[in-house]
Amino acid sequence: MVVVFEFLSREPIENVITAMNFQVDRLVFFGKHEDIISQKEKTENFLRKYCAVESIVFLPLSGSNLQSVLETMRKEIELELSKKAKLFFDITGGESLMLVAFGMLSREYETPMHMYDIFKGKLLELNAESLHYNEAKEEHFNRDKQNDEVNAYEPNVEFLNDKQHKGISSIATKRYVPMTLDKLIEMHGGVINYKLQKDIKDVPDEESREDILKIRKVMKLHSEHWNPFSEFLRENMSPDEEGRVYRKESTVLKALADSSNKLKSAHKFYQIMEDLARAGAILDLKHSEGKYQFRFKNKAIKGYLWDGGSILELYTYLQEKGHSDECRVGVHLDWDGVLEGPAGIDVLNEIDVLSLQGYIPSFISCKSGKLSPQQCLHALYELDTVAHRFGGKYAKKRLVVTSEINEVYQERALEMGIELKLE
Repeated sequence: MVVVFEFLSREPIENVITAMNFQVDRLVFFGKHEDIISQKEKTENFLRKYCAVESIVFLPLSGSNLQSVLETMRKEIELELSKKAKLFFDITGGESLMLVAFGMLSREYETPMHMYDIFKGKLLELNAESLHYNEAKEEHFNRDKQNDEVNAYEPNVEFLNDKQHKGISSIATKRYVPMTLDKLIEMHGGVINYKLQKDIKDVPDEESREDILKIRKVMKLHSEHWNPFSEFLRENMSPDEEGRVYRKESTVLKALADSSNKLKSAHKFYQIMEDLARAGAILDLKHSEGKYQFRFKNKAIKGYLWDGGSILELYTYLQEKGHSDECRVGVHLDWDGVLEGPAGIDVLNEIDVLSLQGYIPSFISCKSGKLSPQQCLHALYELDTVAHRFGGKYAKKRLVVTSEINEVYQERALEMGIELKLE
């Protein structure tokens, strides 16, 4: 029987990564009382559902009394050894007191230890002689994630000692449980609500991909007016059942003059329409004899043009998808993992693009047009909140914008660990 002892972390992936790579029969978590209360249910549910761990135990430990910690752990170690269990210590995410305790007990009982470099998906195996844990090694294991390439699919094992020893990789049965976006969100206690997925937040085929790339070029040419243009189309250019729009020129001019948004120039409106016609997004464009008419290429393109931000989101999705294991656009995240909670009220957030590479998620927010100071702050704090809730300290965060934002907010983004990308 394979038994793993580990420190209960507030980062869910640190609690389950060993069981996602090896067949573990019993997991014994040692942690602070408050962490057990907050982490127990979701950790236990995940391990039973996806990793087939039969026995899971949570034991509270003192956060300051080393002798008390050693006494509790010795009792559990001797219990497992009396059952002839194959015992391993996982020190991934462990705090200083726990690391000291595991190191002492590893020497005492000659028990192999390991930890995972989550960013690289690499197993680091140690033994009692090799473990001299210090701040330099901790910094090495937790180096800047922005510079690390994540590859959880290679048999990544590193031995931090010169002697051959039998660690978990040479004794336990390997059983890889792939990480997915659904598992990631569930691991953090939430769930993806697919019922709220919009039809336009999809790229079903190559033709749709080409359409998005062409419209994005038009959007980039007219970035300042794109959102007002989209709003004007939505409010004044409803098509018939065949996707055709017929309007008198006087009606269009009056609507532009009366519009409350920035698009009041007939010349700019016609210019954007002509560029979209050249891109093939709208067909049969005619502007003559006091009449204005055109046809949306299809229903999806009408949706793209009516929803001003969707093109930036879909373009970002296509870019991100190319170097991710999994990528989704327009993802609705339910905070408590229960759809349609009490009185039908759910706490939800929509993340524009969500991707996964190895064990590392990327949360991406897309904002088109010029952002006001308040909009900048809201975008930064909303992204940071959602990424922290569903990705923890390993999450990457990116805000994609179409217009430069003030240097003050650029610095704030840097402080919050948010990458800014200007499209």
